[in-house]
Amino acid sequence: MAEEFDFDWRKNGAPAHFKIEQSQEEQISRLTISFKGEPGRGLVLENDDVWEVFARDFLREEDFLSKNKNLAASKYVFSFALAPSAKPLVFLVTPQYGSDPGNLFVLALDSREDPKLILNKTLHLKEIRDLDGDGVAEIAGQPCFSQSWSDNLLTYDPLHVYKLETTPKPELTLSLPLSKDYNLKHYYGWAGPDCSEDLAVVLHPPGGGKPAIMKTEEAKKMLGMKKQ
Repeated sequence: MAEEFDFDWRKNGAPAHFKIEQSQEEQISRLTISFKGEPGRGLVLENDDVWEVFARDFLREEDFLSKNKNLAASKYVFSFALAPSAKPLVFLVTPQYGSDPGNLFVLALDSREDPKLILNKTLHLKEIRDLDGDGVAEIAGQPCFSQSWSDNLLTYDPLHVYKLETTPKPELTLSLPLSKDYNLKHYYGWAGPDCSEDLAVVLHPPGGGKPAIMKTEEAKKMLGMKKQ
């Protein structure tokens, strides 16, 4: 047993019971959510990796957990409401491996207040904030981490912004307009949503100016780098 706790997820005084089991020896990694006195309701979520301690996943963004209070008394589960009147979402993550982010699992309560998995993506959570002014926060994250060919040349790895849709059922969908706007403000520019080694970011172009996104072959040629 890794962790066990109660959380009033539905805000009705009848807490949900969370049980996290994981063992590398037994190859178990499981989240079980149940409601006392309500047999048949709840969720069992299997994971082919392990659940990561949330604070460990945020060593890259040490201020995230200070800015966003966890509503659940848990090391592995992070809970946050995207709007003051909304039922909170539940987030879990798997470990990062080298240059790859872990998987982000997001759970929500549906219209019957049953827990549902609404996102399972390779994504490192960067920020939860209302980006379009509609009163509901969006989720911004990295689907991949940048690699470098030199101090002046990075792979193109844009951030993604997910927006919560509530009808006909809750789900998080990738918003291309919000992703583009977010990258123009917080990244080096925008060349579409896909991470690519065929595109590169030149941090300091020889002629000066802001970082530029271009084809990797052209960037290496411009910087006088030999072909691999």
